[in-house]
Amino acid sequence: MLDITLDFETCSLTPTAAVMSIGAVAWKRDSEKSPFYNLKDGSTQDPSSVFSCHIDLRSMFVNNYTFDGKTAEWWGAKSDEAKASLLSNDSYELPCRPIEVAVKDLFEWIEDFKKEHGNQDVCLWAQGSDFDIAILRNICYKLNINIPVNYTYFRDHRTFLYEAARLICNAYGVFYYPEKAYDLVEDYKDVDKGAEHDPVFDCKRSIYSTWQMMKKLTHLKYPE
Repeated sequence: MLDITLDFETCSLTPTAAVMSIGAVAWKRDSEKSPFYNLKDGSTQDPSSVFSCHIDLRSMFVNNYTFDGKTAEWWGAKSDEAKASLLSNDSYELPCRPIEVAVKDLFEWIEDFKKEHGNQDVCLWAQGSDFDIAILRNICYKLNINIPVNYTYFRDHRTFLYEAARLICNAYGVFYYPEKAYDLVEDYKDVDKGAEHDPVFDCKRSIYSTWQMMKKLTHLKYPE
């Protein structure tokens, strides 16, 4: 089983949202030292395990995806670093891609990763059950593109983290509250500051928390 986490930066919070950028990161749930695919020397992440692109918003506009004024105001209040991250690949060498090209490129990257690792089963993760996957489904429906992941393999980082924390608290007789989930894991920001609202960095934050919680569950012992 392969695991890939997906994140969109969008112009709205609805399933019909226009997408500004896409990030996806492959990871290893059973790894002891790091959830990420690193180069052999262990110094940096393998570039083939990361997908990133920015979207030409004209392709979203002409196809009637949703742009929301409140979301624009929210982005306007973000830091210069966050805005720079969003615009970083908008260049002559790496131009923004139309949404239909970007989604096909994303799925080709997933298929290439499957072949490279000799595994056809992929869990596609996102942060929340009703946002990124819902937006992806809407885009693929409008473009008549098949998602190369079985719907039974869609996963939600947030739900997993909360429910895993509940199990751990119950096992050790500790009072559970939702924020407790994030008290049980180290925030990836403490490992790598990254850029605010960079979709690849957001993927890594979700992955890092889930991976830590998976390790805790593996070693969890219920009282006899």
